[in-house]
Amino acid sequence: MAREQVNRLVIEHEEIVGVDYSTQGLTELVAVGTRFERCRFDGLRFQYVALGSGMELSQYVECSFDGAVLTGTAGYSRFIGCTFRNAEIRDLTADYLELVECAFTGRIKSTTFWGAPPPGSAERFTSNLAFLAEQGQPEPPGYRMLALRESNEFHGNDFSGVDLVGVDFRYGIDLTRQRLPTGSDYLYLEDAEAALHRALMLLVDRPADDLTAQVERSLRRMLDREISTGQRQLLFREVDYSNKGVLKPHARLMFDLLRNASN
Repeated sequence: MAREQVNRLVIEHEEIVGVDYSTQGLTELVAVGTRFERCRFDGLRFQYVALGSGMELSQYVECSFDGAVLTGTAGYSRFIGCTFRNAEIRDLTADYLELVECAFTGRIKSTTFWGAPPPGSAERFTSNLAFLAEQGQPEPPGYRMLALRESNEFHGNDFSGVDLVGVDFRYGIDLTRQRLPTGSDYLYLEDAEAALHRALMLLVDRPADDLTAQVERSLRRMLDREISTGQRQLLFREVDYSNKGVLKPHARLMFDLLRNASN
């Protein structure tokens, strides 16, 4: 089997302004402590990206990734005023990703956006420091602030024209400060906690069968996993609960209950 050629770009500790990478045929991008301003990555089909590699922040300011394909890890990266029009973002690890006033169309798939570093961040920080100590290296300047920060900045982003498939917003992302898709198969709960509790109350009138029990478990799991960790609004999409285009029975009941509860 022929192996696809890799065209890898690694940039460390640079400030780059106005460079057009879209004609360079890149398939991998690794950035460490680098700031890109008004750069173009349009149409590139990345096999792998490490947008903020290492233990330093990389920033992208008013850059365009229009028509690009991105998969990999966001690392410690911050995007301000960037565009991802007709782009495809898939399987992106985004634990520390920050997005401010960015615009998306195209598709985002199998990606979780975090309003704060996810569980295990402090343990990873401690482990990394221990590794550095074994190598006789000091703690990198600013690394503690990045790894242990309380929140990821995430606001002013336009997702209204993007196709979201298997996408979650967790740990306190304020969805009232984003533009969201509004198709008929999306369900947005602005006061998610209240809607979940009302949906549980509506279940009381149903027979105590396996379907009811399954939906109750799902609703209570959301209260525990999402609401208790700071997520105040929730966005659902039916396709994420479908099999070959058909909504699963427990999901159909859950969506009906939540729509009634949100009204």
